[in-house]
Amino acid sequence: MSLSLALNLVAVLVAAIALATSVAVSRRQLRLAQNSNVLPIVLQLFKETREPEFSRAIEYISTRLVIEHAPDHGYRRLPPDVKRDIRRVSLFYDDVGKLVAFGVVEERLIIGSYGLNIVNMWDVLAPYIYKERMLTTRAMLYFEDLAARAKARPMDSVHAQLRLGQCPP
Repeated sequence: MSLSLALNLVAVLVAAIALATSVAVSRRQLRLAQNSNVLPIVLQLFKETREPEFSRAIEYISTRLVIEHAPDHGYRRLPPDVKRDIRRVSLFYDDVGKLVAFGVVEERLIIGSYGLNIVNMWDVLAPYIYKERMLTTRAMLYFEDLAARAKARPMDSVHAQLRLGQCPP
């Protein structure tokens, strides 16, 4: 092999390595830029779920809604405070479902954080939402999709996939 050919091969190899490195760095920078755009959204989601009114609405739906109000007429005809609680929770999860469905927020982050609550809230609210769909519009489609995703991929499996550490007392 001639010296010229060897030098050309080395130059091509160096160029290929430089190109691969450039692509890898560019992909990482793109991912970091996307994450920095999503971070305020994620922080706002976390903040909303820590609001006392949100927690109160979750508790009411979990413990008293079905006892106090049948789903026979959907949720729009329920008393204003009950309707407010249902809408606060269901619209929140519907909006989160939109972010997941469109790939804005990673599904694992949402299910790993809220999975069990999403499923529990859907199980309670589904009869009200389905009745509402029969009476008015096809509401809460993204909430339903999010619940289906959370049932198919339980929180524990997300936590195991992430290899979350444990530190018992």
